[in-house]
Amino acid sequence: MASSSECKCVEFAVVDKEDIFFQVEHDDLESDDFQKETRKCFQKMIQIKNNRFLVVDEDVLKFKERNKEQCKADDCRFNIQQYKNNDISKASGIAVILSVTSPCKQTYMVCCKNGDQKGVSAKPLEQPLPDQIGCSKHEAVFFMEVIPGTSQYRFKSSLRTSSYLSFEAGPDAELIKLVLREVPQDVVDENTIMRLQPC
Repeated sequence: MASSSECKCVEFAVVDKEDIFFQVEHDDLESDDFQKETRKCFQKMIQIKNNRFLVVDEDVLKFKERNKEQCKADDCRFNIQQYKNNDISKASGIAVILSVTSPCKQTYMVCCKNGDQKGVSAKPLEQPLPDQIGCSKHEAVFFMEVIPGTSQYRFKSSLRTSSYLSFEAGPDAELIKLVLREVPQDVVDENTIMRLQPC
C-alpha cells in the first residue's frame, strides 16, 4: 500500500549479474489519503430516538431533547464535510468530518480521544478543515454508512475501524453522551443508528 505520493508500485523485472532491476507499475497510483470535496458540505441535525439531538455544550458532545425553536440554535447544526477516499482498501460509506459551532462561536470537530477506546471529544478547530489528510486513518474522519432500506445512518471511525459513533446514558438519567462503540462486523447496533434531519 502506498503511504506517500513519492512511493511507487514496482514489479521485479530481472537480475543481471550483481544488479537487480525493477519496473514501475501503476505510475498514476494515488496515495492512501483523504481529499476534501469542495462542493460537498451540508448542514444537518443528528437525531437519535426520543427526540434527542446531538449538541455541543462547551466542549462536550451530548444528546438533548429539543423542540423546534431550540433546534434553530447553532450548537446542534452539524456541518458534514465529505472527503474523497483514496485508500486502496476502501471502507464502505462516505468519508466525512463533522463540525459544529458552540453558542460562544467556537467551532469544534468530532474526534476520537487519544488513548481512550470509547472516548469522543469536541476538538476546537483553530483553522479551516484540511484540504488533504495524508493518511488512511484519522481521528476526525468517519465513514457515513446508510442502513439499507432506511433513511438512517451510522458513522464508522477511520481510526478505530470496528467502532461506531454511538450513544450511552451517563450517571445522570438526563445525560446521554456521544461515545465510540465496538460493533461486530455485519451487526447493526441500535445505539449506533442516527437520523440526519434538515436544519
